[in-house]
Amino acid sequence: MYAMLNQDQRSAADAIRAAHHKQSTTAGSCFFIDGRGGTGTTYLYNTLYDLFMGQGVYVMPVAWTGIAASLLPEERTAHSPFKLPVPILETSASSIRSNSMEAEQIRKTEVFIWDEEPIAPSYALKAIDIFLRDLMNINVPFGGKMMILGGDFRQVLPICNHSGTSYKYVEKLFNDDRSDQW
Repeated sequence: MYAMLNQDQRSAADAIRAAHHKQSTTAGSCFFIDGRGGTGTTYLYNTLYDLFMGQGVYVMPVAWTGIAASLLPEERTAHSPFKLPVPILETSASSIRSNSMEAEQIRKTEVFIWDEEPIAPSYALKAIDIFLRDLMNINVPFGGKMMILGGDFRQVLPICNHSGTSYKYVEKLFNDDRSDQW
């Protein structure tokens, strides 16, 4: 699979693997893979999964939606391994007990891959960060685990506070020059 990566994908894979090799147990690494639909991000995630697992590094791939999860190994949504409630709210937290089998599985996971993360509520990422910090008993992002987030921020609609009408919303959507943000 690695041989089939294009230059950008290979650069990302190499940087992520190098960071994992250098990573200490007290400071994790976080990456964001930005890619429009059809650019091969899922192929990159699957390649990273195979490369890490082939080296004996446990990886947990997840996605926010079931459709995206079905394209990843293990086919898990983020709700499943982290036991996040539905719906997820600002005060939501994982329901995993620290002495459970689920907690042990997450403890041994070194790398998390999260596809379609931009469409997840920020509360979900916050709940997972807090859970991992508590579980690993270390106050660093994601409890020192490597987190590979990915998706397409272009799929996220702009926020129009108090737009009032759908016309104003559509006007904001098409007249807002956000190209420099991507």
